[in-house]
Amino acid sequence: MAKIYHKEFRKKLEEKNKILWTNEPKHENKFKSNLNEKRSFFKEALTSVLDNEIIKKCDRSYDICAMKYGPKNSLFENTLILQEFSKDEGEIIITWEFLLYNREKDEYDDSKFFTSTEKAFTYFIDKTSNMINN
Repeated sequence: MAKIYHKEFRKKLEEKNKILWTNEPKHENKFKSNLNEKRSFFKEALTSVLDNEIIKKCDRSYDICAMKYGPKNSLFENTLILQEFSKDEGEIIITWEFLLYNREKDEYDDSKFFTSTEKAFTYFIDKTSNMINN
C-alpha cells in the first residue's frame, strides 16, 4: 500500500490545473494572412452583382467585407457580411452571414448563414427589395 501525502498531492493538482494567462495564441492565427485574399474575393463577388439596382443603393465596405441597406428613417437594417474566407489545402471555405436588425427593438430579427455566394446575394437582394418596396 502506498502512502499518500495530501499536501504534496494537492500541490501537484493545483500546479496541474493552474491556468496560464497569455496574450499569444497557441494556434497559428491566419486572420491577417487571409485578410487580403478575403477582401479581394469580396470585391470580385460584389463586382458580379454591382449592376443590380438594389445593390447600387447599399453601403459597401471593402475593408470589413460587408454591405448594408438601412436608411435612417427605416425600422430595419439589412447587412450581408463575408464572415469567413480561407483556402485550406486547396479547398475554399466561404461563410456569408445575413443579419436583419430591428432598430426599434434593438435586436436581430433574422440571421442566416450561407456557404454559397450566389445564395447569399440572392437572399440579401430579396430581403432588401422587400424593404424598399414596402
